[in-house]
Order: sequence, then C-alpha cells, then structure tokens
Amino acid sequence: MRLDLVLRWIVIAIVIVAVVVLLDVILGLVVGLAWAALPILIILFVVGIVVRIIGGRRSL
Repeated sequence: MRLDLVLRWIVIAIVIVAVVVLLDVILGLVVGLAWAALPILIILFVVGIVVRIIGGRRSL
C-alpha cells in the first residue's frame, strides 16, 4: 500500500470515531434531559387534569 492511501484510511477512521463519539454524547444529553424533565412533565400533566376537573365542576 502507498503511504498516502494508508494516511487517508487513518484520517477516515479518526473522523468516523469522532462522529460516533459526538452522536453518543448528543444522545446521552438528550436522554439525560428527558429523564430529568419526565417527573416535571408528569406533575404538570396531573395538575392540568386536576385544574380541568375543578374548572369543569365550577362552571356547572
């Protein structure tokens, strides 16, 4: 193999590893934020249902 071909494959391998690591970090952040936001969203959903039930009874 020629040296330029070997260097090209090394660069391609480094770029592929960097892209995979970047995607892993991005997905990790998204999943982490989703797990952090999930209890807050559940609480807001329950509060919304309760407010809707109370508001529906008061309008009758």
